[in-house]
Amino acid sequence: MKKTLFALAVVAVLTLVLAACGDKEEQEVEKEATVAIEKEATVVVEKVRAATPTPPPATGEAKFGGNLRITAQGSVSTLDPVYSFFAVVGSIASHFYEGLFGWDGNLNAQPRGLDSFSISPDGLTWTFKLREMKFHDGSPFESQDAIASLQRAMDTGMPGITLVNRFSAEDGLKALDTKIFTWTFTEPFGGVPIVLANPHPPLAMMRAEDAATPFTEPVTERIGTAAYKFVSWDQGDKIVLERFQGYITRDEPSSPGTYAGKNVAYLDQLIWLEIPDEETKIAGLETGEWDVVDNAGLDFYKRLKDNPDLQVSVYKPGKRSDMILNPQITPFKYLNARRAIMTGIDVDSIMISLGDPDLWITCAALYWCGTPLDTTAGSSYTVQTSKGPREIGYDVNDMETAKLLLQESEYAGETVVLLNPTDYGTITPLGHVLKPVMEEIGFNVEMPALDWATITGRFGATGTWSAATSWYEHFALGNPVTDLFLAGTLDFFGRDEKLIELQLAYAREQNPQKQLEIVDQISMRRWEVVLDLSLGVFFPISPATKDLKGFEVKAINFYTNTWLDR
Repeated sequence: MKKTLFALAVVAVLTLVLAACGDKEEQEVEKEATVAIEKEATVVVEKVRAATPTPPPATGEAKFGGNLRITAQGSVSTLDPVYSFFAVVGSIASHFYEGLFGWDGNLNAQPRGLDSFSISPDGLTWTFKLREMKFHDGSPFESQDAIASLQRAMDTGMPGITLVNRFSAEDGLKALDTKIFTWTFTEPFGGVPIVLANPHPPLAMMRAEDAATPFTEPVTERIGTAAYKFVSWDQGDKIVLERFQGYITRDEPSSPGTYAGKNVAYLDQLIWLEIPDEETKIAGLETGEWDVVDNAGLDFYKRLKDNPDLQVSVYKPGKRSDMILNPQITPFKYLNARRAIMTGIDVDSIMISLGDPDLWITCAALYWCGTPLDTTAGSSYTVQTSKGPREIGYDVNDMETAKLLLQESEYAGETVVLLNPTDYGTITPLGHVLKPVMEEIGFNVEMPALDWATITGRFGATGTWSAATSWYEHFALGNPVTDLFLAGTLDFFGRDEKLIELQLAYAREQNPQKQLEIVDQISMRRWEVVLDLSLGVFFPISPATKDLKGFEVKAINFYTNTWLDR
C-alpha cells in the first residue's frame, strides 16, 4: 500500500480546547489585535488575530479590472450552499455570501462578518458583535439576519453546525440590539469558531427574509454581503458575479486563497462556465478561451505543469475519494453487503483511475494521514463466516471473502443503482472502476449516465439509488466536529447512535490526549459499521493562466484578492 505523510496542524484539536475563555495561546505566527465589547459596565476583552501579511507579489501591485473566466467543477443545480452542501455550489456561493468566521493563511478561524466576540466566564454564552456591512441590496446586515441564517443552517443537518445544535439551548439565539446577539449553550462548547468558519460548505449569512425560506427549498434571491454580488445565472451555461461597489472590507491583511482579513474585489466580473467535457476544459485553458479550470482532472497534471503560460495550484492535504452507501434500501441496509464491497476493492486500482500517482495516496486514516488525528484503528479486523474467520477491512482486496460476505447477506440480486457523474474530472473515473468490481463480487449494478447537477438533485430521494461516488473535503469531514457521517441527520449518510455519542464525547473533552483516544474509538466504529467506502486521498489541481496573480488554493478556490496582470 502506498502511503505518504505530510505535515498539517489540525485546527480541530486546538480550537476545541478554547471552551470556557477563548484566549488560549496558539502558534504565534499572527499579530494580535484587542477589541472590547462593553455590556452593563463590564468590558470583555477578546483576542482577534489578524492573518500574517503576504509579501508584495514580484510582478508589482494589484490592479483593478478585467473579467475572470472559470470552468466550474461540475454542473450546477443551485446556488444556495445551505440547501445543497456540494462543493460546486459552495465554491461559487462563497464569493457573494460571507460567514461570521473565515479561515486565515494558517487555517485558523478568524472573525469575518464579526467585529468581535466574547465568551462568558462559565463558557455557556457567546456574545457576537457584527461589523458594519451592507447586503447587496443596500440594507444593513443585522442581528436578525445572522440569527435567521444560523437557525436555517442548524435545521438542515449541515456538517459541524449539527453538532453545535446539540449543545445549543432552546431559543439560545437572542438579539440584544441590531448589531449584538448572544448564543447560549447548555454546556461549554469551544468549537463554535471552527464550525462557523468551515469553508465547505460555507455557512452563508443571508437577509432574514431569505433565511426564512425552508431549508428544503433553495433561496433564489442570492443577496449576500461579500465583495462580489450575484448578477445572473443562465442555468447549464454560465454564472456571472460582479464587483460590489458598496462592500466594506476588514482592515487586517489577508493571505492568498483565504477568507479572513482584507477582501478586495479587483476583478470587474467573475464568470463560471459549465463545460462538461474535461478535455475541452483543458484545451480552452491552453488557448486562452478561459482563465481557470476549477479542480481539473489529474490526468492532465504533467501537461499543464510543463506549459510556460500556465500555473498549477495543488491543494494539500487534499480530498478523500469516497463512495456513499445508502443504508435506506437494499443492498446496503445489510451490514455484510457493505462489508463485502469494502473488502473486495483494490484502493490503489481505483485511485490510479484519477490520474497522476504523484497526486494521490492510499491511507486508512479517516481524518488524514500525517496529522495529529492520524489513526488506522479498526481499519482491518476479523469476522466469523460460514467458512471460518476472515480478515476484512480497508484495502484488504480479498475477492473470495467479499463474495462470501455478500452471499451471507440478505441481498437477493436486486438492482444496485450507482450514481456516478459524467462531467466531474475527479469523480467520474471512480464509477468506471467500481462498477465492474461490484459486479465481480456479485452485485447487479446499473450506472445511469447523469451529470452532477442531476445527481445532487437526487440525493434526497433515497429510495431511488443505492450508492454514489463522491469526495469529501478535509475541512468538511476531516475531524469529528464536522464529520457528517457522525451527525446522523441525513438519511443517506446513515445513523449510528454510538458514533453520535462518541462525537459528543470528543466535543466535550478538553484533554487533547483523551480526544485522540476518542478518535481511535470513532475510527474503529466507522470501519465496523461501514457507513461509507473511504478510498484514497487526492490532491486537487487548479490550473490557471499565469496572468492571474494572488491565486492559491486553500480548501476551495477563492478569487477575491486575485487580479489579472494583462
